[in-house]
Amino acid sequence: MLPVLTAIGSMACVVALGWVIQRTGLLAGRGLPRGIARDGAGDGGAGARQTLATLSFTICAPALMFSTLASTDLAHVLSRGAAVTWITTAVLGLATAAAARWLLRLPAGPAAVTTLAAVYVNGGNIGLPLAVYLFDDALAVVPTLLFQLLVLAPLTLSALDRATASADGPAARSGWRSMGQVFLAAFRNPITLGTVAGLLVAVVSELTGARLPEVVLLPFDLIGAAAPPLGLLTFGMTLAVPMPAADADLGVAAGRGRRLVGWVIAIAVLVRNVLHPLAAWALGSAVGLDAPALALVVTMAALPTAVNVTTYATRYGVFDGVAARATVWTTALCVPVLVVIGALLV
Repeated sequence: MLPVLTAIGSMACVVALGWVIQRTGLLAGRGLPRGIARDGAGDGGAGARQTLATLSFTICAPALMFSTLASTDLAHVLSRGAAVTWITTAVLGLATAAAARWLLRLPAGPAAVTTLAAVYVNGGNIGLPLAVYLFDDALAVVPTLLFQLLVLAPLTLSALDRATASADGPAARSGWRSMGQVFLAAFRNPITLGTVAGLLVAVVSELTGARLPEVVLLPFDLIGAAAPPLGLLTFGMTLAVPMPAADADLGVAAGRGRRLVGWVIAIAVLVRNVLHPLAAWALGSAVGLDAPALALVVTMAALPTAVNVTTYATRYGVFDGVAARATVWTTALCVPVLVVIGALLV
């Protein structure tokens, strides 16, 4: 399990750097528009942390997804293992959303972030190294990434779009009533657009047998390579900021707000580190996956919450501290879970 520990250790170093940057105010006022103060010091969220999150969200991550999917073999998304991944993720996502909305009675924005924290996994920073070193197949993580970026991200980001727009007044609140506007809200997100564009290129390449030249994809590769470190830096900077926004987002008393936040993190840990691996093993065994395919599916299901969840939450200003802490807990607890899976299945 050295690759797993190496990947997590490398991520921890970058996250620690982001924490130091935020705590020391290293980027305060550096290259920011006049009048923007240190992030977290009364600037209303406009600062270095928000700038890095926006850069990753609108430019780097879309470029990364376009370059990755444009060169993907679509056969990887048509297997029984991929179906197991999609079904278990969808069921757990719906169950988490229902629990957040109707049991915990969270508003739409925090409920969307809770759902992402529970089912949106770290396929890039941890899933990809695992796929390469454990299964010798870098594209093994593609079914997970595709479902997240074509289903989970559009649905939850459209919910966040509507939730943040509704805070602007009655005129904005009326927009979500039209289903067509809901889909438009989902597909105008830069990451979704980059994903769809890359998938279309992959489909055309599959049909014609012609691939985009490397020289065309190289600029997207270069820009996209910045997305993971920017996301990790933003994650670390978020951890250095106190979390009073949780109670404010929930609109409840401070004591109840803290209890709700604890429940949200507990749900994320339960789904990510326990329920999803077990569900993938049960369904994979039921449909007759062979040992290597079953090990791959269960390993991908045991991945921790993605750093992207913190980036999205920061971008929309909703539950970002909670998302960061859920990522920390699920990442720490995924190590023993992956060790057990490796010992039993790999």
